[in-house]
Amino acid sequence: MIDTAARDSAIGPAAVDTSILIPPRDTLAGPQLAIGGSSTPPVVPADLDTLRGEGLIIPVAGVAAKDLIDSFDDARSGTRHHNALDIMAKRNTPVLAAVSGTVVKLHNSAAGGLTIYESDPTSRFVMMYGHLDSYRPGLADGAKVSRGEIIGFVGSTGNANPLAPHLHFQITRNDNMKEWWKGTPINPFPIYRPKG
Repeated sequence: MIDTAARDSAIGPAAVDTSILIPPRDTLAGPQLAIGGSSTPPVVPADLDTLRGEGLIIPVAGVAAKDLIDSFDDARSGTRHHNALDIMAKRNTPVLAAVSGTVVKLHNSAAGGLTIYESDPTSRFVMMYGHLDSYRPGLADGAKVSRGEIIGFVGSTGNANPLAPHLHFQITRNDNMKEWWKGTPINPFPIYRPKG
């Protein structure tokens, strides 16, 4: 699927920012069967239904669905796509767990800054909360979190514009939590604002 072997061997998984991963367009063309244990399984329409069924909430306190802008397909440097939503908010606005789950990794990188990776209860989806100003005190790898629980605070760490604090929120389909930094991106926007 996504050829990341060369990149991973050069810089290692600790430096990988999943916001740079681009899903192969053919995996989004229609229903396909995912092979269990894949780090980049195909995304199928039922994945959105699963996430909706988990009661996915907007992960920034005080932000309503009407306030969201679909930035998923926005161009970034080179030929890559954003593959995430940027949710604008004042610095230190609470960031909430979008679903109940487990903190897979607290991470810091040049691109994403302070980041939290959380798996959902099915261990098929990873939520990435990036550019945080700080983590909630006491939060650690392996912590269980409940939907709506404060896990961090909006910021502009990493390569974010310091004058535009926001949460970089990404969801990936990943059946292999040992490779939490990989996955096939899923656009969260239709979950929060489905077509009428």
